[in-house]
Amino acid sequence: MLNNTSKSIVEWWAKIRLLKDQINKLEQLKDAPIIAIAAFLLKSQIIEFELKQLIFSIDLYIYSNTSGVFRRRVRTPRDLDNLTLRKLVREIEQFVNKSDILIKTQTNKSKNKQLDTLGKLKKNLNELVNKRDKLTHHLFDSGKNIRDLNNDALKGIEIASNTLILIEKLEKEIKKYEK
Repeated sequence: MLNNTSKSIVEWWAKIRLLKDQINKLEQLKDAPIIAIAAFLLKSQIIEFELKQLIFSIDLYIYSNTSGVFRRRVRTPRDLDNLTLRKLVREIEQFVNKSDILIKTQTNKSKNKQLDTLGKLKKNLNELVNKRDKLTHHLFDSGKNIRDLNNDALKGIEIASNTLILIEKLEKEIKKYEK
C-alpha cells in the first residue's frame, strides 16, 4: 500500500501523462485554427514543465560528478516554478557554454553529444519562445488573418515537437553517462 506522499506522486504523474496524451490528441485536430493555437500554447506549457525537470537533472548530475569546489546548488523543479519559459531558456543556455558545462563524455575521443544536443535545444527553444510570444501578442491584432495565425500555430507545434524530442534525447544522454 502506498503512503500519502507516494500516492500523491503517482497521481501527479498520472495527471501529467493524461495531459500530454490529451494535448497530443488535440494536436491531431488541425481543421480549426483555434485548436491548432490551443495545442501550440499547451505544448509550450508542457515544454516549460519538461525544462524544469531537465534543469533539475543537469544540476543533480553536475553536483554528483564534480569536486566540492565546482559544486552548485541543485534546484528542484519547484524552485523554478516562478520562472517564465524565456527565463527557463536562459537557465538552459548557461549549460550550452562549453566552459560552463561539466557533463563528461565516456572517452576523450568521443564527441560531446550533450553539447550538440544542448546547442540544438537552445536554438529550438529560442524559436519556440519567439513563435509563442509573437502568436500570443498578435493573436487579436488586425494585421493577422486567421490563416496566418493557424500557420504560425502549426509551425509552433512542429518546433515544440522537435524541442520535446531534443529534451528527451538529452535526458537519455545524461542517464547514459551517469552509469
